[in-house]
Amino acid sequence: MKIRLSGGVVASGRHAWIARPSGPLRLLDGADARPGTPVALGPEDAPDEDVAEALRALSLLVADGGAAAAGAGVDLGGGFRSARLEGARGDQRDAVLAALRAVGLGGAHRLGDRAGVLVALFGPAVTRRVGAAAARAIEDGRWTALHLASAASDVLGPEQLERVLALEAPAGLDLTPGGPPSVLARYLRQVFEGLPAPRRLALLLDLWERVAEHRAGLARREARLATQSRHDRVPDLRECRRRHEDERVLARVRSYYPSREPSLADAARWVPDDRYWHAGLTDLLQDALGATALLRTAAAVADHGLEDGLERSAPLLRAAASVTSDRAAKRGGRVRGQTGLPARPVVYVRDLVRRLDGGGKATKLAGHTRPRLACARDFALVVAEDFGRLMRELLGRRDAVLRGWTTDLRPWREVAGYDRPPAEWDGIPTWTGPLLGDAEPLRRRLAPGDDPADVETAGDLLWYADLIDALARLHGHEFAQPTPGTGEPWFDHDPPTAVEPLTPRLDSISGAVSGAAQLVALGGVPPRAPRTWADFTAGLMSATAIAEALTGDFAVPAPLAAVDGAAVPGTGLRFMIARSARDTAEWADYMGNCIAGPAYVEEARAGRSGLAGLYDAEGLLVANAELVPLRPASRGWRVSEIAARFNDTPEEALEQRFREWTATLPGAVKDETAPVPDELPPVRPARRRAAPRLVEEAGPALGELADRSWARAAPAALGAVAAVAGTRPDAALARLRRFGGPQLTGAVRRALDEDATDLVGLWAASGHRPLRSALDALDPALRDRYDQLPLLLGEPPLPKVLRRLVKPPAIADAYSLDLVARRIRRAVGVLAAGDDPVIARALARSATEPLLCALAVAITCAAPDAVLVPVMPPRTTTVPGYPATTLEDEEGPWQRAFPDARELGADTTVFWEEIAAHGLRVPASWLAHGGWTALWSRAHTRRR
Repeated sequence: MKIRLSGGVVASGRHAWIARPSGPLRLLDGADARPGTPVALGPEDAPDEDVAEALRALSLLVADGGAAAAGAGVDLGGGFRSARLEGARGDQRDAVLAALRAVGLGGAHRLGDRAGVLVALFGPAVTRRVGAAAARAIEDGRWTALHLASAASDVLGPEQLERVLALEAPAGLDLTPGGPPSVLARYLRQVFEGLPAPRRLALLLDLWERVAEHRAGLARREARLATQSRHDRVPDLRECRRRHEDERVLARVRSYYPSREPSLADAARWVPDDRYWHAGLTDLLQDALGATALLRTAAAVADHGLEDGLERSAPLLRAAASVTSDRAAKRGGRVRGQTGLPARPVVYVRDLVRRLDGGGKATKLAGHTRPRLACARDFALVVAEDFGRLMRELLGRRDAVLRGWTTDLRPWREVAGYDRPPAEWDGIPTWTGPLLGDAEPLRRRLAPGDDPADVETAGDLLWYADLIDALARLHGHEFAQPTPGTGEPWFDHDPPTAVEPLTPRLDSISGAVSGAAQLVALGGVPPRAPRTWADFTAGLMSATAIAEALTGDFAVPAPLAAVDGAAVPGTGLRFMIARSARDTAEWADYMGNCIAGPAYVEEARAGRSGLAGLYDAEGLLVANAELVPLRPASRGWRVSEIAARFNDTPEEALEQRFREWTATLPGAVKDETAPVPDELPPVRPARRRAAPRLVEEAGPALGELADRSWARAAPAALGAVAAVAGTRPDAALARLRRFGGPQLTGAVRRALDEDATDLVGLWAASGHRPLRSALDALDPALRDRYDQLPLLLGEPPLPKVLRRLVKPPAIADAYSLDLVARRIRRAVGVLAAGDDPVIARALARSATEPLLCALAVAITCAAPDAVLVPVMPPRTTTVPGYPATTLEDEEGPWQRAFPDARELGADTTVFWEEIAAHGLRVPASWLAHGGWTALWSRAHTRRR
C-alpha cells in the first residue's frame, strides 16, 4: 500500500491512521482525509493500543507545534512517526522548526538523525558550528533567531548564520510572526539576489534592530495605555468640573454681596472682574501641571514598575502639589452628587505624595496608586478642553485680561525641566499673541546664556504644550504633532503614523522583507552599497517606476507656473508654487497643516489645483493657499483656501490683496491645435466595444440632474456646513472632506457649543442630498444597467469608473455635499451616544420630530454607558406624549426615523430587542427641562 505524503514522499509498506471521534481510522489511499492532514505512520499489524497511543502523541504534537510539526517525522513511539498527507504548504524547514518548538532540545532526538535535522533547517552546506549555535538558540528559547537563520540560509553563508543565531530579541517579543520560514526565505532570495553576501548580513542585522525597536515601542505604548481606565470618564469629569465651576461662580457672587444672600436678579447684574478671569486661568494652569505630573508618573510606572516609577516621579508630584494652595486643593475635591472623581487632578497628586511620604506595604501602595493614575488621560483631555473654552470666551472680548495674567512657573521648571526646547518655541499664535501683548515669542526673547525659566511666562503656553506632549508620550509618541485642521487643541497627541504607499512596514521582519520584495517586483533596483535597511528600502523606492507610481511631479498649470516667484502687490510677500509632494511635505512640517495630505496632492498632481506658499522678505513661510480654476477654466482662478501657521486666519489685508491678485491671473486655455503627423498611422479595424461605458452613457444625464439638485440644495445647506468648517461657504466642503472622524466630531461640537449653528439647522442642512436626488431621478434603465451607481452614496474609496464619473464639476459638488452631510450626521450620532452636553443644550432650545425620533432610536439601539431613562415600559409600543405615537406604525414618525438613525451610526436590527428588554430610552440630560412630555411637545410642533 502507498500513501502520498507532503514533499512528494510516497510511504510504501506503511499505513496511516488519523483520530476520529469514533476512534482511530486507517486511511487506505488518503482520500478519506483533507490534504495536509497530520497522520500517524506505522506498521500494518500494529496493535490497537499502540495505534491509540501514537495518535495521542500526534495530538499533543499538533497542539504544541501546529499541523506543520507533523511533517517533521517525529517519533510517536511503538514504531510510529508523524507525517502529513500531500497537499500541505511549506517545506521541510517549516516542519522541523515547528516540531522543535513543540518538543524542545531535549526531545530533538525524536526528529531523527541530528545531521538530517540541520540539513532540513539550514541546507546541505551546514557546518558543526552552525549546529552548535542552533542548539544554543533552542536551549535559550531564541526561536526568532532560529526562524530568521533558517530562512536566511539560502542567501547567507555558515559564518554569517552563526551571527544570526546569536541574536537576542527583546523579552516577550516575536519579531517574525506571520508566516513560516519558507515564505520568508522566498522573499529574501528575491530581495537580496543582486547584493553581495557581506552586505546581506549587515542589512539583516540592521533590520533586526529596527524591527525590535519598533515592536518595543508598540509594547511600551500598550503598557502605558494599560495604566489608564478602560472606561471613558471624560463625560463624568466634564459634569463634575461644570458643577465645581458653578460653585466657584456662586461663591464669587456671594462675596460681592456679603451682607445678604444674593437674589437671581443680583446674580444677573453681577459682572465678573479681572480677578475672576485671572483665577480661572491660574486654576487651569495648575490643573494642567497636575495632569502632566499624573501622566508622566503613569508612563514611568509602566516603563519601570510601580515602586521604581513612583520613586522617579516623586519630585515631579511634589512640585505639582506645591503650586496649588491647600484651600484650592480642598475645594477641588469630590463634588456632592457627582462621580467619585475629584474635580481637579491636584487632589490625586496630593494623595500620591502623602502615600509616598508615609510609606506602606507594596500591595497597599499599588491599590492606592493605580486608580489615581488610571484617570490621568481623562483629566488631561478635559483640562485641555476647558482651557480652549475659556480662551474662546476671552479672545477678542477681554484681551486686556489676557495681557494682565501672569504666574510664576520657576518652581515647577526647576523640577520638571523642559521637553520642547524653549529656544524653538514660537507659541500658539492665535492664543499667545493676545496673552503676550507686545512681547515677542519665547524663542525670540531668549538670549544666549539666559535661563529659560527666568524668561518664560505663563502666556507663552509652553506648559500647555507639555500637557499635550505628556498625553502623546502615554500613547507612545515623543511629542504631540500639530493638528491638521482648525482650532484647539492645536496639537494631536496620538497622530496616525504617516506611511508612504508601498513603504515596507517594520511590524515584523517578515512583513518588512515582503514589502521590499514587492518593490523589487514593481521595478525597484537595490542600491549598490546600502549601509542600513532604511538606505536599502529608500533606494528601492527611488526607482523610476515606483517614483512615478507614488509621487511624480505636480502638473502645474501654465498660468500659475508663469508667476512662480512673483511678488504679490501690497503684501511684501512672494508667491511660490509647489512642484512636487516633497515641497508640500516640507511646508506641512513647518506650518502644522495638512497641505501634504492625499486630497490636496492628488488634485495638484492632476493639475486641477495649485498649491502655493507665501514667503516674506526673510524667506519665512507665512501662509499656504490652494488655487482652483473658475468655471469654465478660461475665466481665471480663485483662492479655495488660505491659512497661516496652525491653520490660523491670515491678516485680513493680506488675504484680501492676495485674492484680488489671484483674480487677475489668466485662465488655463487648452491648445486645441493638434500636431500634424509626418506619416499617417495605419487605420485599425473597428473593434467591438467590450463593455458598457458608464461615464459616457450615464454621465451627461446624471450631471444635468445633479446640477439642478445642487442649485436647489446649496443655498440651504452651505451656511450650516460653513459654520462647522469655520471657513467660507465655497471652501467648506473641501475642508470637511479632509477631516477625519474625531476631527469632524470636534468641529461639529465647537459649532454647536459656540452657537455658530443650531442642531435643528444642522440637521436640516445635512438632510440635503443633491446627488441622491439626482440618482433617484435618473432614467431607471440606466440605473438597472449600471449597478455600481448606488456606491456613490457610500463612503470612499470609489471604483475607478465612479471616480471618473464624479470628476465633472456638476457632479463633484453634489457628491461632496452628500458625503459631508452623511459624515456630519455620523458626528452628531457620536456626540449623542457620548451624552455630550451640547446635544442636551441644543434639544432644550429647539427640536424637530424627525431629529428627536432619529436620536432616540439611535440611543436605544446603541445602549451607551450614559445614564439612560426609559420613556416607556419594556415590551410596549405606545410612546407617551401629546399626541401619543406608536413604534409599529409604518407611516408614523418612528418607522420613518430608522434610515436617519442608521446614518447616526445605529444598528437598527437590535431595536426591537432593546425595546423588549428596556423600552425606548434617552439620556437623562435630555429631560432636564420638563421631561419627555415637554421635549416631545416641542419637537412635535416642528415636524420637519
